[in-house]
Amino acid sequence: MSRNAALLALFISTALIPNAQAAGRPPSFLRSCVIAAPDPVPLFPPSAAARARSASDGEEKDGANDTADDDEDEAEDSPRGFLSPGSSTCIAISGTVNAGPQRDDYRANALTRATGQVPLNATSFPLNTTFRIETGQSLANGLFLASAFEFSIDTSSNASGDVTLSEASVTLGPLSFGVAGSRFDFWAGDDFAFVGRIPSRTVAIIGYERQLTESLSLSISAEDVSIDQRTPLPSAGRRMPDGVARLLYQHDTLTLHGAVAMRDVPRIGASSLVGRAAVLGATWDGSVLKKPLTLSAQIAGAVNAAPYIGSQLDRRVAFPLLSGDEATRGWSGVVSIGRGWTDEWSSNAYISRYELTLPRIGGEKGRIRIDRVAANVVWKPLKGLRIGLEASLAWQRIDLAGPALAASFNGRQSSAQLFLERTF
Repeated sequence: MSRNAALLALFISTALIPNAQAAGRPPSFLRSCVIAAPDPVPLFPPSAAARARSASDGEEKDGANDTADDDEDEAEDSPRGFLSPGSSTCIAISGTVNAGPQRDDYRANALTRATGQVPLNATSFPLNTTFRIETGQSLANGLFLASAFEFSIDTSSNASGDVTLSEASVTLGPLSFGVAGSRFDFWAGDDFAFVGRIPSRTVAIIGYERQLTESLSLSISAEDVSIDQRTPLPSAGRRMPDGVARLLYQHDTLTLHGAVAMRDVPRIGASSLVGRAAVLGATWDGSVLKKPLTLSAQIAGAVNAAPYIGSQLDRRVAFPLLSGDEATRGWSGVVSIGRGWTDEWSSNAYISRYELTLPRIGGEKGRIRIDRVAANVVWKPLKGLRIGLEASLAWQRIDLAGPALAASFNGRQSSAQLFLERTF
């Protein structure tokens, strides 16, 4: 009997004491947090003398308060979220809604209209919604673990909307894998509504990134562009992932981006082609007459690697005309400028060219050429709210040459949209 009583007492103590301790704890509430990866340690850190000289120059030039201001700006740009009770993981939920009336007008020669591919002039009300979930936490071994999931819904083509996966990635320290933007891409046109609705390419990626110095980083990745749902390129069969290497320099107001890509292009009944591409890009953020000014430029070239040149707008026009094993040569370039006039008003403009040559048997060549120019004016009355007016013009000339066809398809598209964009 005494043994049973002892067991009963032990059971009661183990069952009730934790509850009593839990009842005595203060209630847990959600706490705010910021997802910000720790600064990576450079492979080649600066010497002590260089650090002291840099700190001294910074104090003399900018003053003591600039460091605090920079920290505040960095924290403001980082995703803000919450820590759930009993967890060290920061979760951030965000999204964007872009809507407004849009007018599209098309002009084309008779041969182009005879194909039935020229849309009718129309006024529409496109609605684009983006939803994103991010997480981040520092592990016990010092590595930073982050994940991101993002998808968008575009009602431009149908009332129900096209759902597109933009990102589903995991980052552990210098390693990253999943579905994300290509490391090759640089200029994305985020300040423009038309380009922003069709952002940079989505690829399946396994990548490694290493900070070489405080300003220079190296990225190496294996990528598969066939996963892109927006502008898929026809494939001739199984192929190896593309290899991409990138050098990125970021210091003060200057950003430099250089990347190369190698691509295996299998062909039916013939040996594979070796595709290669390179891109150079630069962005300068400064001020002129005490007003912020941003200049950005990019030029890219590719041989048998058409997915690596042009914007998504250009590739959406060109890819339906290509086959998966076709030899191609091409280049693209873009120059953009952004100007802030007041705290609420700003304007942006860009001009671009896309040119792709399709060598044919017998010396004949096909050519796709697209020129674009766009500009907008944006008003930001509140944080997270943008109201703007944007207009764009695009000229395309498509010359298809071959043993049984030699034709030119020329056309022009003009578009204008009054948009409202809300970020939450």
